[in-house]
Amino acid sequence: MEMNAIRQVAIPWAGARGLATGLMLTELHQDVWSGSLELAMGIPTNIDTPPQVVYWLSFGHLFGYRVLEGADVLDFLHDEGDTDCQIQLITPSRFLTWFHQETQGSHLEEDIQHYRIASWDFCVDILAAQPPDVCIKKE
Repeated sequence: MEMNAIRQVAIPWAGARGLATGLMLTELHQDVWSGSLELAMGIPTNIDTPPQVVYWLSFGHLFGYRVLEGADVLDFLHDEGDTDCQIQLITPSRFLTWFHQETQGSHLEEDIQHYRIASWDFCVDILAAQPPDVCIKKE
């Protein structure tokens, strides 16, 4: 049986140029009141201590997000074209299409982008109307 599904393309997000790769997601915090989402990305040091945070991503004007973890991430990324960049724009987006269907098109006039933060342990898909702010931890 042949399926006519949207073929998604992962494009490296230009704002991630120069950021470290190979990091893991260490924290995810949604502030429901302000409508923001913050993610911390870090380097694992050893099994007994939490990863060392390298940078934070802060998304404002959040519309939605989803998190995939473990073995699901590898299959998901393989199917949709993995790149070397950990922060990607997904276009066209099945997640964004689903969002517009669920909201009955009430946000079609907004410039919503689908960002993907992909690490070896988690994959976070984010729908936001503004690019994330990146805060790099100073040594």
